[in-house]
Amino acid sequence: MIYKYITGQVLEIDPSSGWTDGTLLQDIYPDSSFVSGNNTDSMQMKPEIKNRKVYAKYSFAKRFEGGPGLVHGGILSAALDDMMGYSTVIHNIFSVTANLSVNFLKPTPVEKEFELYAWVKEVDNKKVYTEAVIQLGEEIHVEAHGMFIDLGLDAAEFFAPDKNYP
Repeated sequence: MIYKYITGQVLEIDPSSGWTDGTLLQDIYPDSSFVSGNNTDSMQMKPEIKNRKVYAKYSFAKRFEGGPGLVHGGILSAALDDMMGYSTVIHNIFSVTANLSVNFLKPTPVEKEFELYAWVKEVDNKKVYTEAVIQLGEEIHVEAHGMFIDLGLDAAEFFAPDKNYP
């Protein structure tokens, strides 16, 4: 795939990390999350691990409309921020967003099913660099990159794959 503003480089996940393909990440995160929480106000996105990346299929409901028939840019940004946050977790890094840059390449219509991917590009001491896309087929509609700050805590302690959080 050819990217315009991101590299597409994906950091390997340590095999001993405990995170494996198919793990449904929504199950390990608090229900209060706006993007992936299991509550009536959230987007109820269901991210999982797929090929070293965080992946989700998602259809943005009409309630997330900004311009006529299009998903609001803030909703797209929130979705990618959440996905990139999960990408740090599967590297057992407990982090927070320090910088988020989003490039809107094509209008993103509501009520169409998109694929979202997010991954860690590299780790440099406490800085964790991430990338993400929203695509429909082979067409990328949104690209993003972010820098997260490692808080120095083991994410596996907080977000264990076999643990369910209320």
